[in-house]
Formats: sequence, structure tokens, C-alpha cells
Amino acid sequence: MTAIEPFLPLPSGLYKCDSKFHTEGLHEQLSDQQTYGFVIIDGSMTSFHTIHGNNRQTIFKIGVSLPPKHGRGGQSKNRFERIREEKRGWYISKVTALAVQHFINPSTSLPNVEGIVLGGSAHLKEQFLEKLDPRLSKIVVAVVDTQYGGESGFYEAVQLTQDQLSNISFVHEQKLLGNFFEVISQNGLYCLGVEDTMYALTSGLLETLILWKNFPHVRSEVISVMNPDTKKVLFVDPSLKQPEESVEWNVVNSGPLLDWILEHYKEFGAEVVFVSDQTSSGSQFVKGFGGIGGLLRFEVSLPSMTSEEVEEDFEYVW
Repeated sequence: MTAIEPFLPLPSGLYKCDSKFHTEGLHEQLSDQQTYGFVIIDGSMTSFHTIHGNNRQTIFKIGVSLPPKHGRGGQSKNRFERIREEKRGWYISKVTALAVQHFINPSTSLPNVEGIVLGGSAHLKEQFLEKLDPRLSKIVVAVVDTQYGGESGFYEAVQLTQDQLSNISFVHEQKLLGNFFEVISQNGLYCLGVEDTMYALTSGLLETLILWKNFPHVRSEVISVMNPDTKKVLFVDPSLKQPEESVEWNVVNSGPLLDWILEHYKEFGAEVVFVSDQTSSGSQFVKGFGGIGGLLRFEVSLPSMTSEEVEEDFEYVW
């Protein structure tokens, strides 16, 4: 059997027993998405990162211990200042060489990224930019001051460059969810959870559906054994322990809720936006809010607000 290696690391794993191959994650890698490089530099570390679509990667880190400014006077002041400047110069030369190593394709001698964002300490950034290889300096799209270095500085730089890099899926996801969380904090027009969101979708009340691309729930249509005219739709998370099957209901149709949404969402006039759990905002949306929610067209009463009889398996009558 021949192993097929994807172009990029997959952001999440998927194990599913099905009658077809699920290659959605590979299809995303075939789309024309640009790669951007990030360099975060301060007096203790320089880190190199890339973003391609929803895939983010830290590709290299280098630590350093630069001497502080010599606060005392005397004959030793000039010597300490000279040593300090020499070490800063060595540090800048080292990280500029690493930038060429990671962001220049040796086979073509051209940049392997669409653009570069530079963040970190003000003076070091300026010195780095002055010494940067011209092939890279001409594709620097933004220079931002960050309070932190390393991973924290990287995420801060992403937030500060949302407008310049709005075409990147990673940045678009951060911005979308940031706006969604702001609507929640202001108690605006939103819904959360599978029950309320699916009610809003199927009632034509939902303007934008935000959905985790690995949302696990199964949608089952069931009919009462005693009264065939009584029908329900159940939403069940297969990762949770399921109750014993009731003899009062017969399952007539069942399948992944994600597939059903993709097939029917246009019928209800909604827009669907998929997000990953690979960003800080995406992880918060999945773990804190269940991975499903949306923006409403106008203020309405949702099932969780009006009904005290909604069962734990999230059902509605259809």
C-alpha cells in the first residue's frame, strides 16, 4: 500500500466509520491559500512562525541573553556599552541569517512566503529591518509593537494585523469569532447550542451559522410507535454516554448533523462559516460554547428561553 503524505500538517484528526472516504481536510490544502511569515523579536528571544489558511506553525526559536544598559558612570561605562552593542549586533546578524534560512527557497533564491509581519521590541525591530535581506525586506507587510515575545507575541501580532491579512483563514476566523464574542458580551442577537441554533436555522431566523468543522452530533428522525403522526428530530453527541434506546420510538433516518446542514442550509437563507479549534478563539468557541452558534436576523424567543420541557437529547418536532 502506498502512503500519501499531505502537503501540510493536518490541524486535527478524524476517525469515522463510514461508507465513503472523508477527504475534506485534504481538499482545503488544494485551495489557493497564501502563506505568511511572522518574526517576533525582543531582547530575550526571536521566534519564526508561519500561517497558511487555518494552519499555524512555529518553525524556529532562538534565545539570547543581552546585557542591560550600564547605569553607572566611570571609565567602565564606555567598555560595557561597546560590549552591549557588539552582542546586539551579533544577535541581529544571527536572526537575519535565520530569516533567510527559513523564508528564502534555496532552489529559487526567492521568498517562500507571500509576506512577512515583524513584531516585538521597537529598537530591535528597527535594527533587524535595516539588516534584513532585500528579498525579504520588500515583502514586509506590517511592523507592529508587541508587549510579549514568542507564542504570545505571535498571537498579539496576528490581532494587530487583521486588516492587512484579512484574506488568511486563520485571521478571518479570529476576527469572526472575536465579533461573535462581542455580540454575546453585549447580549445582542445571537444563539448558542445545538437546540437553539437548529431551531433558528430551520425557522429562517438565522443569518450566519458558525459551526466547528468537526462538529460530532448525529441528527436522527424518529416516529412514535404508538402514534405514527408524532415525529421528532433528535440531536445526539456520540461521544457522550447514550441512554438506552426507547421502545416507544422508531428511527427512520439518521446521519451526521454536519452533512445535513451542508445539504439544507441554503433552503433557510443562512450563511455557514466553518471554524477550527486550532486558534485560541476557535478553541474557546468549541470547548466553551459547544462548537455551534450563530447570529440572528432579529430578536426572537428561542426554545431554551421559553420551554422548560425540552429534553436533554435536544429535540424538536418536525
